[in-house]
Amino acid sequence: MRFIFVTLSVFLPNMAAAFTLNSSNDSLFRGWQNSEVTFNVNTANCPTGMDIPGLIEEAVKVWNNVPTSRVKISYNSSTSSTTFASPTTVYCETNFQGVTGADQDYVPAAAAVQPSGHYAIGGLLYLNVSGGQANISLYDRTSLLVIIAHEVGHILGLGHSQEPSALMYYNAGGKQHLTLGQDDIDGVSYLYPRNEFNGDKMMGCGLLRNSSSLPRHPSGGTFAMLMLLLLLPLFVYARLRFSVSSFIDPP
Repeated sequence: MRFIFVTLSVFLPNMAAAFTLNSSNDSLFRGWQNSEVTFNVNTANCPTGMDIPGLIEEAVKVWNNVPTSRVKISYNSSTSSTTFASPTTVYCETNFQGVTGADQDYVPAAAAVQPSGHYAIGGLLYLNVSGGQANISLYDRTSLLVIIAHEVGHILGLGHSQEPSALMYYNAGGKQHLTLGQDDIDGVSYLYPRNEFNGDKMMGCGLLRNSSSLPRHPSGGTFAMLMLLLLLPLFVYARLRFSVSSFIDPP
C-alpha cells in the first residue's frame, strides 16, 4: 500500500508553478474525485477543552471561499479511527515523532493521503500531542487555525508552495493570519476548477500563473470565456450595423 506523506518541514519536488501537488511520482494527481471533502475527528487524546471539530470548521473556511474552486470542505462526525479513511481521519497522536517521523519539537501537525490512480481515496491528519515543544496545546488559537488549514491543503492534494506569502509555504508556523495567497488560490483552482456546464455559476474559471509544465484540465468557465470572446466582435458588428441602418434609413 502506498501513502503520500507530508509535514510542515518537508519540501516536495520542484515544478514550474510555485504550488506543487501532493505527489512525488504522479504529475497527474488530482486530489479527491469528489470535490466535497469531509473530516471525521477522534478527540480521544486531544487536550482537554480544545474543540478540534470547531477548529476544523473554522480553518476550512478559507478554502471554501475561493470563487474559482468548487471544493467544499466540512466536519462530518466523530470517530474512533486512527487510520486512513474517507472521510479523512483527524486524531491526536501521543507518539507523534515515532509514528510520523517528524520532529516533535518543531512539527505540530502532519497529513497524508492514500492514493489510487490519480486520486486520493483516504486521508489522515495527525495532531501532535506528544511531550515535544510542538504539542498543539502550546499554540494559540490563531496559530492552530493556520496549522490545521495548511494540513487541510495537503489533504486536498496540494504540496508545498515556493511563495512565502502562501498558506502552503513549507513553514506555516510563522504565519499570524489565516489567509490564502494567490498561489494557494491557483493550486486549489487547478485541482478543483469550477465547471459552469455542470451546475456551477458562470465565469468561475481559475487562471494559473507560471504553470506551463502542468497538465491542463480546462473548466467549463475557460470554454465559456473563449466563446464570449469569439462572439463579442459579432455582437458589436451587429449593433453597429443596426445603428447605421437606422440612421441612414429611418422608419
